[in-house]
Amino acid sequence: METLETPKPVVVLVPFPLQGHLTPMLQLGTILHSRGFSIVIAHTQHFNPPNPTNHPEFTFFPLSDGLSGRDTSSTGNFLEIISAINTNCKQPLEKCILNKLQGQVACIIYDSLMYFVDDVAHQLKLPSIFFRATTAVYMQSYYAVLALEEKKMIPLPESQLQEPVPELHSVLRYQDLPISVSSKISETLIQFIKNFSNIRSSVAVIWNSVEMLDHSALQQLQHQYQVPCFPLGPIHKLSPSPSQTSLLPEDTTCITWLDKHAPKSVLSRSLGSLATMGDKELVETAWGIANSGQRFLWVVRPSSVNGVPMICRPCFGDQMMNARFLVHVWKMGIELGKVVERESVEKAIRMVMVDELGNEMRHTAVEMKGKLELSVRKDGSSYRSLDELVEFIISLIHTQKMN
Repeated sequence: METLETPKPVVVLVPFPLQGHLTPMLQLGTILHSRGFSIVIAHTQHFNPPNPTNHPEFTFFPLSDGLSGRDTSSTGNFLEIISAINTNCKQPLEKCILNKLQGQVACIIYDSLMYFVDDVAHQLKLPSIFFRATTAVYMQSYYAVLALEEKKMIPLPESQLQEPVPELHSVLRYQDLPISVSSKISETLIQFIKNFSNIRSSVAVIWNSVEMLDHSALQQLQHQYQVPCFPLGPIHKLSPSPSQTSLLPEDTTCITWLDKHAPKSVLSRSLGSLATMGDKELVETAWGIANSGQRFLWVVRPSSVNGVPMICRPCFGDQMMNARFLVHVWKMGIELGKVVERESVEKAIRMVMVDELGNEMRHTAVEMKGKLELSVRKDGSSYRSLDELVEFIISLIHTQKMN
């Protein structure tokens, strides 16, 4: 007698459509799919939609975002774009769940910038889980900004910017906060911070972070939120198989060239997925690299003009804090000043590629890499956290059935 296969529980993922947010969310989908869940990706229709052909194991539902024809390449109108997405995608997501997934959804996991999702989940009586693609200490830094605003201490005088932030790790100064506190912050920006830092009625929080690096902040935020927290970082290491997540076509022609050179003999230069540089900084950086005499690979996006040490040039967001930890806590990098000149770039490159300091940082970086790899193996902290997350989602299913 033929038996009917029990349908898999559905987890709906709602990513924010920027590379640094979309990639870990899709990787989380791959991880949860390998653990027996059916994955639905509810994504923006026009702004950076993921390519469904790269993930045939997922179901994709586009949400009308109202951004067709709008310029979304600039960071200047970033808050407007986020506001538009959170306004326009709310009704489409609700209709999608009601019309196509009713009675099937175990939970909705949403990126913190897609804060409208919690309202939808609450309306439909579905549990929501808050996802942060960054460290817990980065989220803490925004609470520090809000605390300063509430105490009416912004703007801070320039002389105070070098002082440590009392609520954060002792190495972090006011000038390392993700929002400049040396000038008045608009009410629009303050409201945005409040929106994406509020977990609302979410029943849990997922972090792309590691217990060993983020222990204090994770503990403090778990106490603040009073819901389970699951640090799964580095998420790409937990994924059972590599997947294509890039929003831009990837150029692999450099691989042949790289294969001709010895390990650890090439400098990699990249701005990431959003940061840009002016013409002068571009020229000074190029000359500094060229004058260093080191082989290099420079990744350049069309719109832009880790077991190794790093040369940090933080631009915005969590980059300032990441650079501070890399240089002063983990001792794995050096930081360029705000004014980039070819001499400082050349000196920094020689320090990490040629000098003894570079060898010391390389040794530290390899040790750190080993510890991070242990965290995602069986019995490692992130692996255990994943097991606990899976059990937690299954418990949500049982709770819904009882209700």
